[in-house]
Amino acid sequence: MKEFTNAEKRTWEEQSLYTRVDNLDSDELPTANIVLAGITGTGKSTLINAIFGSKLAKTGKGKPITEHIGEYHSPEIPIRIWDTVGIELDAEKTKKSISDIKKVIAQKALSKDQFDRIHAIWYCIHSGSNRYQGVELEFIKSLHSVGVPFLIVLTQCIGREEEVEFEEKINEYNASVGMTDISTVRVCAEEFKLANFVIPSFGLDYLVDATIKKMPDYIKSGFTAAQRVNRNQKREQCEAIIYDYVRAAKNGFWDKIPLINILCANSKIKGMLIKIGIMYNTVLKDENVDKIIKRCNIDFENVFPALLNPFVSEYSEKVNNLLSSKKKEGFEVKIDSFSKSERVARMIAFYGYTFIDSIEEVWEKLTEKQLQDIDMVVRELMAIINKKLDERRKGR
Repeated sequence: MKEFTNAEKRTWEEQSLYTRVDNLDSDELPTANIVLAGITGTGKSTLINAIFGSKLAKTGKGKPITEHIGEYHSPEIPIRIWDTVGIELDAEKTKKSISDIKKVIAQKALSKDQFDRIHAIWYCIHSGSNRYQGVELEFIKSLHSVGVPFLIVLTQCIGREEEVEFEEKINEYNASVGMTDISTVRVCAEEFKLANFVIPSFGLDYLVDATIKKMPDYIKSGFTAAQRVNRNQKREQCEAIIYDYVRAAKNGFWDKIPLINILCANSKIKGMLIKIGIMYNTVLKDENVDKIIKRCNIDFENVFPALLNPFVSEYSEKVNNLLSSKKKEGFEVKIDSFSKSERVARMIAFYGYTFIDSIEEVWEKLTEKQLQDIDMVVRELMAIINKKLDERRKGR
């Protein structure tokens, strides 16, 4: 029997892992595991609620892992928070807490199931403390040694010069002890009211972006869907979804056969809309998508003529114009040009980007509470999609 090298084993493991990700049900994204650490009063719960919404830190189903770690997870959000407790500035009180927390994280880091591992650590420090020493620093060094992607979050920042100096101080010390891979991000998780003006929240999108860059690729889609503050990351994942369906249509035999390609188009467009919805925390069931397709004329007035009649060229021009406009808006648009026979692929791109535009508009219009009402979301989506389709039919 052939013995595999370590490199071959790693390659096989990665391929197996990505196969598992690809085979996940459309409503089952991989769940990202984030450890949240920091002493009391650093605003950990506020940070989590600001990034993931739904009052996750309060309403998520929590369970104790150890005396010093609690797990929070909502079945509707592909994120699991491992919240550490018992970390204080008193060395004697904190010693046992640090030992337990490090043990759990180290065990997870060695798990054979990569979905069960800890995928990032956020250590929160109050920006006003101006202190990076003692037991807290020892804890950070201890956690960093486990090898999990690590970020220090300076919380409750309001734009003071001292905060920038504190960040520089942290980075300088980390570099001096070899922890150069730790990122430091300043955030204000919720607006801060002063006597005469209000400082808006900031830094959350940078924290999300920095975290995603450190995460392994197989878990990024779940984390991106869970977070609510970085639209560019959601767009990037949605474009990957569109591209996958476009590529499948370009390579599909039946997708190029008139009449049969109508069924191919409807099936692929339906699956694509469901997956894009998930990236915006909107879980659309089959009946929701069927309703959208029917009432937005996606499966007849807009699709049927272009798929059946090879001489209909207006959609090719519309898709090309739409893709050009997307580039100007900051989308990557990796989709190449379409041949005359690739009408299904063309339709997929057209409706994929139209749906992203529409769901982003819904997000801007509705409150977090309203977004939890799927019937309201579907009604708004249908109204906006029809409006955009009408504008594009008229060339606007």
